[in-house]
Amino acid sequence: MAITPREIAIRFAPPKTDADRLAIKARISRAGEEFALLVHELVPGSREESQAIKACEHAVSWAHAGIDRRYVAVGERKPGFLPDDDAADDRTEST
Repeated sequence: MAITPREIAIRFAPPKTDADRLAIKARISRAGEEFALLVHELVPGSREESQAIKACEHAVSWAHAGIDRRYVAVGERKPGFLPDDDAADDRTEST
């Protein structure tokens, strides 16, 4: 995806906080924590264990950023809403 002024604005906008977003982020956090605990339980204490848990942290962080930046709550959707308007634009430009 090309970086555009709109994409920069999306990346640096303060995150919206509402019940829907908080609930989704809480589910992601719980799943990440559960997986990190499983890694801690099953992988012997080592660099590999540490890196696996760090990767869990990164995955949760990126997922939260995706929710903050891209999630459109049902009440915010406009008629004819496409879940990924940017992807639709990219497909038409490349043909």
